Amino acid sequence: MRAIKRPFTDINALSMGMLLLLLPTILFMIIPTIVVVILIVSLIAGFLVRGYKFEAARTALNKKFNMPKWEAWKNLFARGFLGWVIGIIYMVPAMILILIAIGNVLYSIALQFGLNQGLNFGDKISDQLIQSSLLQNTAMIPIFIIGVLLALLAAYLTPIAIMKFVDKYNFKKAFELKSVFRKAFTGKYFIAVLAVIAYSLIIGLLASALSLGFSSINVQFLTAVMGLIISGLSGFMTLITTYTIFGEVYSKLK
Repeated sequence: MRAIKRPFTDINALSMGMLLLLLPTILFMIIPTIVVVILIVSLIAGFLVRGYKFEAARTALNKKFNMPKWEAWKNLFARGFLGWVIGIIYMVPAMILILIAIGNVLYSIALQFGLNQGLNFGDKISDQLIQSSLLQNTAMIPIFIIGVLLALLAAYLTPIAIMKFVDKYNFKKAFELKSVFRKAFTGKYFIAVLAVIAYSLIIGLLASALSLGFSSINVQFLTAVMGLIISGLSGFMTLITTYTIFGEVYSKLK
């Protein structure tokens, strides 16, 4: 319950997080032609928010449940970037296997049909060609399945790896695999992951229901504004609550 209430303990911090999450969308709505600028802003804002949620996790780990201050922006950005790198590195083995499996099928399709002729899902000839390519590459199916399983494993392990990094902001700690596996395969952490998944689903469903409700009013401006507010609020709430839970649980793991 403390983790759920936490985002609302500091409305200014909550508002800043929502603003950063929504900034790329707002820019796109106002000036959709500045794609490069929007991408850059999206990356910067994303790393800042990521760094902030890591700081929220670190303070929860140390039994401090006030919302962190939005300060030391360079540190937030750097730590957010490093956390993103950790997630990518853990996902690399899965991505390699999935790309090998999919790549072989696409290569087979390209050889048989030619990329310049195009494919249409739902078109009889295209469907037959895709089915034929899949049948010819059945050896890739186990590789694809293993890749998906590795992706799920990486997604499960990454929060623990992030917490090891966040604890002392030591990048190398995230790759102490023996410790990561030991902490990840415990009842406490498994329950925390289930709680995070359940909470995220509930917030997602509530946000969708609210957005749908406002869209039925048929006032375009109101629908757009409320959609942005609901999206930003639900997104930032989920980030803070999730990593507060992980911070609390990590402090109990040996």
